Parts: sequence; structure tokens; C-alpha cells
Amino acid sequence: MLAEAVKSLGMTGRPNKITKEYASRHGDEFLRASWCDMAITYWARHSGNASAVLPGGDRAYTVWHATDFKQAGRWYEGTAASVNRCKPGDIVFFDWGATNAIGAIDHVGVVEKVLGGGRVQTIEANTGDAVKRRVRAASMIAGYGRPAYEEDDVSAKDVWDEPIDTGDGKATWKARTVLGHLEKEQDAIKAMVAQIAAKVGAPLDVDEDAIVRGVLAGLTPERIAAAIPANIGEQVAAALAARLAGRKE
Repeated sequence: MLAEAVKSLGMTGRPNKITKEYASRHGDEFLRASWCDMAITYWARHSGNASAVLPGGDRAYTVWHATDFKQAGRWYEGTAASVNRCKPGDIVFFDWGATNAIGAIDHVGVVEKVLGGGRVQTIEANTGDAVKRRVRAASMIAGYGRPAYEEDDVSAKDVWDEPIDTGDGKATWKARTVLGHLEKEQDAIKAMVAQIAAKVGAPLDVDEDAIVRGVLAGLTPERIAAAIPANIGEQVAAALAARLAGRKE
């Protein structure tokens, strides 16, 4: 994705090959339209990352593109702490009015480097009607989308010793420590489910491991909830009905 963006550095004016390609699919009105998001679409398509970067398909309108990421559960607000957790290749959206409201987004680029202090270096199109590198601060960042890129292979040791930002300003924990805590949480979840099942008097068809995996993957609560079968309520009601039916007056 970034390699394709770098190829476009210095491109100026419109129509250009980015707007022409987009217009060929969506109409001539795009030949001279604002082209920051058309460029993201172009780079995604030409780098083989269309499905990751464009979860809702081609985009020229930044608000719709950001909404696509939010609906996919891959949206992060533009606070300084959140921006510090950006990664190269993230799609970053700007609001010149300095809000984090998706509906107020004005512009978009791709993160090239994370500079710290709530700042990122980006590659953007339609900035001064050209493709340029910029440095942007969290104050102007409404948020960013994290494409579902295919990850490069990493060793187990790399992951095990990776420092984790705990959000408390210390950021000194290693993954091994965090995973140790999560393992205890997983055991606690399983124990809780067993207690509920014992009280209900019937086994609960809950995939505890799926829930924990969802938490580790950073899924939205809605997607985690999908791991819990919808018939649990029916199971509880049936168990209670059976108890009431067998109770002596």
C-alpha cells in the first residue's frame, strides 16, 4: 500500500491518472473532483489491498469510507493516545474543525510513520492539489481505520516479548505478562459459566474460548456476542420450567 502511495508523490493537478481511473468506473464527474480518497482507492487496488482498505468498495467520499471502517469494527478515534498506536498503512481521516466526528471529516491519507506525541507522517493526495508527505497532529485527526492486511510472519519470541501499551503511561509490560493475566481471566469466565450452569441445572451451550479469542482480537462487543448462541435464553427458561413442573406444592 505504501509502496504504491510513494509512486504517486509529486503528482499534481486534475484530471490525473488517479481521477481518470476512478471516473472510468463511476462517471466523468469525478475527473476534477476532490481526489484524496480516490487516491486511497487507487493505491489499494494497485497494491492488491482493495478488500482490506476498502471494506465497502471504492470510495471518493471520506465520510462513507470512515463509516465503512466503523461498521467493520476497525475504527479508532483520533485521540493522542490512540494516534500513538497507529501503524504504517492505517488510513487516517482528518477534520479541520478539530472534532472526532465522522460526519465532519474533510480529508484522508495513509500513515507512513508514527512519530509519537500524537503525530504521524502521512502520504496524502489532493493536499495543495498534489500528492505530498505531511506531518499531522491528533488535534486534526478525527480517527483512523485499520485495514485487515495480511500480517507478515513473526516469530513467537517477537510476539512474546512485544511491549504492550497498557494505557496507564507505563507501557513497560511484555506480552507474556499481559497474556498471563488474560489466561486467568479466561479461567474466571469458564468458572462463571460453570456456576451459572449448575444453578440453572442444565449445561449452557457457550463457547468460552470463542469469547476470549474475540476479546484478544479486539472485536466489537456485538461480534463477541455473536459467539454466544441465541438459544441460551430458551435453555434457561426450559430449565426453570422443568424445575417448576417438578416442584411439590
